[in-house]
Amino acid sequence: MVDVPELIILDVGHGNCAILRDTKATTVIDCGYDGSILLETLERLEIVAVDYVIISHADIDHSGGLKPLLEAFPVHHLYLNADASKKSQAWQNIALALDIAEISGTEVHIGLTSQFSKKIISGEVEIEILAPSASLAAIGLGGIYPGGHALDSNTMSVVIGLIHKSCRIALLPGDMDEFSLNSLLRKHQNIEAKVLVFPHHGGSSGSVDDQAFAQKLCTLVKPNLVVFSLHRSLYDNPREEIVQGVVTACPTAHIMCTQLSRKCAPAPFALDVSHLTDLPMQGDSNSSFCGGTIRIRIDGEQTTYEPSFSFHRRFVESLSENLMEDASLEEQYESHRLSGPLCLRYLACLT
Repeated sequence: MVDVPELIILDVGHGNCAILRDTKATTVIDCGYDGSILLETLERLEIVAVDYVIISHADIDHSGGLKPLLEAFPVHHLYLNADASKKSQAWQNIALALDIAEISGTEVHIGLTSQFSKKIISGEVEIEILAPSASLAAIGLGGIYPGGHALDSNTMSVVIGLIHKSCRIALLPGDMDEFSLNSLLRKHQNIEAKVLVFPHHGGSSGSVDDQAFAQKLCTLVKPNLVVFSLHRSLYDNPREEIVQGVVTACPTAHIMCTQLSRKCAPAPFALDVSHLTDLPMQGDSNSSFCGGTIRIRIDGEQTTYEPSFSFHRRFVESLSENLMEDASLEEQYESHRLSGPLCLRYLACLT
């Protein structure tokens, strides 16, 4: 427990994982792919038990670290939704781990919908469960919603809001797609938040027009900070059209990737690390960090961020400075048809 709440968005590579430390409880939201950075961070913070775990959906980059977490730490409450579409051994192993966890005292809640909103008591921060709705849950994953839309794991992602002093600090939408966004808007007109952890890690949302999806989501959320939780060597995220959509909607929003995208630098290279937090981050192993693990000190409208926007901006600008000073880097950029970091190219990250 802490006196002042904080949200820690972990650099787990391609995946999502966050820790909410509050005055009454510690909550883990998604567990990343393998749980290694999560476990290391919990140990570094001297956390001996986790009060709540919320899994947004069954994709392995969100749920894979759950089994290691259950094996390493006491977990008092676990919330997740069933997903019969997952046939992998990893998901079966997670299911079997639930039985062992229950025997050890974990209360496992299957069926997390908007009815649980603000019922998970954290302390000063209200935990909203904005989606899925009761109607989506009633039809269920694999079902067909009226109008013909098939419900998949992404559509059924749990969407979480964190509110402090009447201010929504963060929106964590899992891998929300366009259909689930439209479904959410039928019940919630206001989804504004200071921080948006962008769905799909900046990759394709499954929409016909990814730029339009990003623009619509950011127009509604109006974030000060957009986080892309990504792995430098996987999938070439964030997609350029996604960044264009973000900046079109929110030209002054600060963009922060956990790792240095290959869209910004074709190869990682040693730079000043003074902007980074002192918490574990996957990108630290091969200097592929950008924002790294992000620490958000929650205080309503006075919420602050580490790395600070100005320090992170200075780091991003140093990429361009190194490009101009190093001929070999310039050749790399030209061979990859790059012209500098995405967030600078589109004039975000300048506030």
